[in-house]
Amino acid sequence: MVDGDARRARAAAQQLGAAWGTDVEEALLGGVDAVAAAPQAGRAAARNLALVTETALARGVHVFVQPPLALRWPDAARLQARALQSEAMAAVDFWARGADGVRVLRGRLPRPRFVQIEALTDPLHGRREGRASHGGVLAFLGSQAFDLACYLAGSRPLHVQASGGRHTRRADLADTASAAICFASGALARVVVGEFGGVPAGSAWRVTATDGAETVSLSHNLQRAEVHRQGRAPRVYDHADAETDAPQARALRAFLAAAAGEGRPLAGFDDGARAVQLADAVYEAMRERARVPLAETPSGFGGRGLYAYDPVANRRNRGLGS
Repeated sequence: MVDGDARRARAAAQQLGAAWGTDVEEALLGGVDAVAAAPQAGRAAARNLALVTETALARGVHVFVQPPLALRWPDAARLQARALQSEAMAAVDFWARGADGVRVLRGRLPRPRFVQIEALTDPLHGRREGRASHGGVLAFLGSQAFDLACYLAGSRPLHVQASGGRHTRRADLADTASAAICFASGALARVVVGEFGGVPAGSAWRVTATDGAETVSLSHNLQRAEVHRQGRAPRVYDHADAETDAPQARALRAFLAAAAGEGRPLAGFDDGARAVQLADAVYEAMRERARVPLAETPSGFGGRGLYAYDPVANRRNRGLGS
């Protein structure tokens, strides 16, 4: 267990029964085969995550990163380039791809025409994803949601339109957004991410997709699927009683197998970079109130506030801390 904070590293290592340290390069010299990198809140933590990832890849160590791959697109693109240059396996923990309901949906609707994803959290329960120091849930939970939209659409995103803002916390980046993503296949996805409150316990996810003839709805943390077809009774595939970490475990097993030369991970760094690029496009679409082509997404924000001109957002943020 490696962490820049010695007390935190020691405590985590004790829980896992593992050795601990504070120096990444020293740890990688000890014959490490693979690294699981988990981001913490804050821009400094994001930079540390990038350092760990780049150092591991340079030494040929396999890397499994929890999303987001980075907070902004230029950083994600750099990590993607490092992964392409390395012989090591580089994967992103987009666990939603491994959920049983998602697998049912992909089997029933290989080419959906419309996908709607709602990824909602309750800001009143102190979730890590909601800390204002890294811009709210759009970077963390949103990264999973944007990747899932691309995965279900099975096509390249072309452009984005979005609205939203800082509705819960004072932060540089938005915490709440509704985005429309158009794909090269003609499919359209609507992705809603945010801190709305009152989210049912046990699941922050709701997904609906259709190809015009059949509709599939997912619930219960993406573990339950209902298939609807006109003139027929709904068909239910219910895996809600499965272990709650089953999709996460499936993603980890796929990475370990791929690192051993067997198969592919559920998602690679190209998928992680694309999700960050989509988030950046959403930020710009909200700022400019315009449709943003993905290939032309500006990347020079440098983390500056995106809503300084918005008096409504400023009034809403007044007096709110992190």
